[in-house]
Amino acid sequence: MLQGLGSIGQEFLTNLQTLDQQIANTQEQVSSGFQINQPSDDPAQLGDLLQLESNLGNANQVVSNLGNVSGEVNTAESALENATQLLQQAGTIAAQGASSTTSATERTALSQQAEQILTSLVSDSQTTYNGTYVFSGDQSNSPSYQLDLNNPNGVDRLITAPATQKIQDATGVTFADSLTAQTIFDNRNADDSLASNNVFAAVNSLRVALANNDTAGINNALTSINTASDYLSQQLAFYGGVQDQIANATDVAQKFQLQYQTSISQVRDTNVATAAVDLTQEQDSMQASIQAEAAIPKTSLFDYLGSGSGG
Repeated sequence: MLQGLGSIGQEFLTNLQTLDQQIANTQEQVSSGFQINQPSDDPAQLGDLLQLESNLGNANQVVSNLGNVSGEVNTAESALENATQLLQQAGTIAAQGASSTTSATERTALSQQAEQILTSLVSDSQTTYNGTYVFSGDQSNSPSYQLDLNNPNGVDRLITAPATQKIQDATGVTFADSLTAQTIFDNRNADDSLASNNVFAAVNSLRVALANNDTAGINNALTSINTASDYLSQQLAFYGGVQDQIANATDVAQKFQLQYQTSISQVRDTNVATAAVDLTQEQDSMQASIQAEAAIPKTSLFDYLGSGSGG
């Protein structure tokens, strides 16, 4: 006596269920575009896929970070280009003021122009990008300097935070991307005295000498301005170098993005043409199995399908 389904009937139903599941999986691969939609689809490839997706995420983050830093660096460079032009104007004023044909009254007027240049330089030191001060180092929520004509360099130093931030490329290499206003505009000696290339001090010394009708002081200020101008050009060159590094790092990161995207596609994406052929074959196999079952004589064990017992 047979209990439940016979072995042939059970095997037939199991095969039908397997085919039905294969058809469902292939249809999902075609509709989703992915041949791996869940861990069970291809456990052997899952680890590789997860690692590739993690690598792509890191590359995407690097590109995003480089883009943000690029905007800040470009803003800083523009501010230093303006500062360089201001120092050139200061040099012109100094040369005019040093002339023996320039009167005391004219020097007073030139002194006011020098003060305006100093004010503009302080404004450059307070340059912001996306609400942060680009020359304030690790304290980017505060300006580094404010105008104070009572001081030898014509300014108040508000903070002395270093610039320790570095940007990382897709290979893990890091590089500095900013300088502080203290380094750029207010360079100091080891004992914190004003260095000979101090930008603020050079312009302020010109302002004072012109106001005092001090020819010797004006000539000294002109020398200081020339020294400060050369120094400022070096700081401007630093940002040009950073721009080059960012451009190169972005190019490398984008190549990594393409590499990871291609590898992910090879592992995960459905070959639609192949899947379509597979789906047709699976559907044909299903139809053939059903037709074969229908053609079996009813004297076979399939007579007992669905019955609880037989004799």
